[in-house]
Amino acid sequence: MKSMANNCKKSDSPIVALKNESSRQRWELFHRAIAHAKESNNASLLDADTHSGDAENAGPLLSIIR
Repeated sequence: MKSMANNCKKSDSPIVALKNESSRQRWELFHRAIAHAKESNNASLLDADTHSGDAENAGPLLSIIR
């Protein structure tokens, strides 16, 4: 991982450097949250598939009453 000093130009002020680092950290957190959501969703789908064969859950998922 690069340090903040390596990512900024020599002409950038410390404020600009801090804003750039803050932005990078927000994007990193965003991408980590997306990855976690995908893992959680996949685990839930797998769990639902595992339980779909159970006698308790053998009924229809959707029923339409006329």
